[in-house]
Amino acid sequence: MSKHALKRCDEREILEKDVIKIILEGKVVESYPEDKPYPSFLILGYINEKPLYVLCAINELAHIITVHWLDPEKWLDPITRREKKI
Repeated sequence: MSKHALKRCDEREILEKDVIKIILEGKVVESYPEDKPYPSFLILGYINEKPLYVLCAINELAHIITVHWLDPEKWLDPITRREKKI
């Protein structure tokens, strides 16, 4: 886990075991194959019926970049992102 992801876990009261659960059992809802230095994926899963997202970059290892709960201002529902306001 990146320092950033660990900080976000602490701020957002997300347990590391829940992050691992999402990676193992969740569903990829967005992929970013052009991300550098490695392609990344946004994985969605549920903790106590609450949507949790984990952003990972993948090479030989999974690099956990950040984690966050569903933000209704950014998501219409757990898998549909709102259009960005200009």
